[in-house]
Amino acid sequence: MTKQIDKSIFLFSLFAVILMACSRHQPTPIESNEIMEDTCSVIPKKDTVYSLKISAVGDMMVHDYQILRAHRNDTDSFDFSPVFKQVQSYLDEADILVGNLETVFAGKDKGRSNKVLGYSSFPYFNSPNAFAEALAQAGFDLLTTANNHTLDAYPEGVVSTLNLLDSLGIRHVGTARDSAEKQQLCLIEKNGILVGFSGYTYSLNGIHRPKDKPYLVNEFINYDTTKIGEMCNEIRRLKTAGADFVVAYVHAGTEYQKKPNSYQRRVADSLFHVGAQMIVMSHPHILQKMDVLTSKDSLRKSVVAYSLGNFISSQVANEKSYKDIGAILEVEVKKWKDSTFISAVSVIPTYSYWRKDHIGVLPVIKAHDSPNEVIKLRKKDTMKVNKAYYHTLEVLRGDMDSTLWKIENERYRLEWR
Repeated sequence: MTKQIDKSIFLFSLFAVILMACSRHQPTPIESNEIMEDTCSVIPKKDTVYSLKISAVGDMMVHDYQILRAHRNDTDSFDFSPVFKQVQSYLDEADILVGNLETVFAGKDKGRSNKVLGYSSFPYFNSPNAFAEALAQAGFDLLTTANNHTLDAYPEGVVSTLNLLDSLGIRHVGTARDSAEKQQLCLIEKNGILVGFSGYTYSLNGIHRPKDKPYLVNEFINYDTTKIGEMCNEIRRLKTAGADFVVAYVHAGTEYQKKPNSYQRRVADSLFHVGAQMIVMSHPHILQKMDVLTSKDSLRKSVVAYSLGNFISSQVANEKSYKDIGAILEVEVKKWKDSTFISAVSVIPTYSYWRKDHIGVLPVIKAHDSPNEVIKLRKKDTMKVNKAYYHTLEVLRGDMDSTLWKIENERYRLEWR
C-alpha cells in the first residue's frame, strides 16, 4: 500500500539516510566484481514513497524435547501452536517474514531415523508436519531450506518438504525438485517493492547429493570460490530481473563461536559487492555481531547479520554458549523512484523458554521490563532472560559505537546517521 509523506518528514528522513553511519569494516571480496551502485537523489514531494518491513529469524530446529512435548496422546497428533504465541505480535508487524528451516518433513517412520515417535532430531532431523503448520500460522512467508540438514531424510525428504510448504502457501529458496525449479528466481512483490531472495549452504554434513540430481540444494561446500561465484551470479540475476531489494540467506560459519570467521566476512563482502542489501547468516546457533557495509562513496549500504542464533530449538545452553538466545531482525526498506534502501534496523532479542507442554519463544525486553505481560516463567528462565537482556546488545553491536544502539518499543534500534 502506498502513501504520501509530509514534506518536512521527507526532508528529515532523506537527511538521515545521507548521513547514515556504518561499520569501519572494509570489504575484501572473494571474487572481484564491478560494484553495483544505487543513486540517491532529491525526489520531489509529489513522488510516491513505498515502504516495507522485512523480518528475519535464525535457526528453527525441532529436537526430541519439542517433539515429545508437542505430542498429544489422546489423538496421537502433534500441536506446536503455542510455540510462537508470545512473539506473535512482533511477527505480525512484518510485511515479509523469513527464517531458516533447519529440519525436513519426510513423514512419519521415514528418513534415516524414527526413534522419536516416528520422527527424529539430531543428527538427522525429520519433524512432524504440524511444525510446518505452526510456521504457516505464525505468518512465515518464506523459508530458506538450504543448510547442513537439507539431506537428512534423503532426496525424498527434500521433495516432501517442498511439497508440504507449497501446500501451506510458504515460499522457499535454496532447494529444488528438478533442474527447471532450480533456475527459477525467488521474487516477492509487496507494497510496491520487488524483493529477491537467495539461499545457499556451505555444508551438507558430509552427505553428497546424487550425481544425477545436482539441482537438489544450492551449496558452496568448503567455501568453494567457483560456487561462491555462482551465488554472486544469482544475486545479479535477481537484480537484472527487476528486484528492488535483495536478501541473501547464507548457511555458514562455525558452530558456537562468538565471532564470525574470516569466511563469513569474505562471503558477505562478495554478496554486498554484487548488490545484496540484506545478508542473513545462520549455523553458529548463537548470536554474532552485525555489520553495516558501505560503498566507497557512501551511497549504498547493506546490513549483515552474521548469526541470529537459534530462534526456536531445545539445545541446552551453558555459560559459554547461549544456544537459547536468538533475535528477530527487522529491516525497514523505502523506495523512492529508482532508489531503494534501508531506512531503519531493529532487533528484538528472543529466548527459548520451557514448559511442560511446549517450548516457546519469548521477547526478551518485554519479559525483562514487563514480566506480568508475558507467560509465567520458571525462576531459572527469569534469570536467563535478565542475562539475555544485556548479552544480546553487547554481542550485536560488536565493534560499533555503543551510542548507535537505543532501546525503543521493546527493541534494540540501530541509529542510522
